[in-house]
Amino acid sequence: MKNNQIQVILLISLLIASCTKDDVVIIEALGVDFGYLNGEIIQEGDCFDPSENFAVLVHATMGNYGTLRPQEFDVLVNDILYNVTFRGEGTKLIPVELKQGENIARIPGTNHEARIVKNAPLGFELVE
Repeated sequence: MKNNQIQVILLISLLIASCTKDDVVIIEALGVDFGYLNGEIIQEGDCFDPSENFAVLVHATMGNYGTLRPQEFDVLVNDILYNVTFRGEGTKLIPVELKQGENIARIPGTNHEARIVKNAPLGFELVE
């Protein structure tokens, strides 16, 4: 009798353990933008002061609920590799210096890409 009770308890424990699933939270990259160190995004067509401090903004979201594990993303900015780690959804800033001409930021393995063009400062000549 006691042996049967133990077997029933073990069977129920196995059934409960097999029914509960410990899902892993998926953190997904939402996009990448150029912006300022204060987190403000530079919109396409915006004029900006080239003497400002710039950043690449990497955005991520959580896809489901369960056990949260940090997710790392590689980010290429003008062919320089950076790495950011997300522990939840949000935005991470990578301070960068823009080069003259076209600047490209992208998350490899995704279609997330941002481009911005930094023009050379205009030279002025005094005409008398």
